[in-house]
Amino acid sequence: MNHQPFKDLPIRAFPVNITSMLARVLSGFVLGIDAHPVEVEVDISRGLPCFSTVGLPDSAVKESRDRVKSAIKNSGYTFPTSRITVNLAPAYVKKEGTVFDLPVAVGILSAQDIIKDKDLTDYIIVGELSLDGRIRPIRGVLSFAVCARRFNKALLLPFENIKEALIVDDIEVYGVDGLSQVVEFLNGTHRIEPLRG
Repeated sequence: MNHQPFKDLPIRAFPVNITSMLARVLSGFVLGIDAHPVEVEVDISRGLPCFSTVGLPDSAVKESRDRVKSAIKNSGYTFPTSRITVNLAPAYVKKEGTVFDLPVAVGILSAQDIIKDKDLTDYIIVGELSLDGRIRPIRGVLSFAVCARRFNKALLLPFENIKEALIVDDIEVYGVDGLSQVVEFLNGTHRIEPLRG
């Protein structure tokens, strides 16, 4: 069939032979006093513009799409006008809070090839985004630090939370204060010295 209903969508950022792109980012959620890893999968595919989050997100997680969209655009990057699906795995546990803002944004930028790496699971990434791309502090940092040590991961988190994270021994901590800084760090164009607890 010759009909191309989406031919006018601005999809030039996608390679011409690819109709769907997937990125994986590691984050976490707190249950009780313990944090557990969450795999954030982001799929961007051709279709009517849509942003859906699955994997038992609460209202704060669902609202993150507006913060993420504004933060990406106001940091100077393109937000895709395509179908975006975010999966928070494992899907059987309810996810709460704003800590997923940063990993979701990183996943979207990775799926667009703005961040070159498609598998960003060497870090547990947590952080709330402001509309201008700044990264706000979060709660539960001590639990995330313990989780990162348990799974032998580095922890990438808001700069204001560094002191709390460093209470935990034998962990690499990277503090960031803006989305563009995260992009440059993950692309290797900006160096952040790791701190160790």
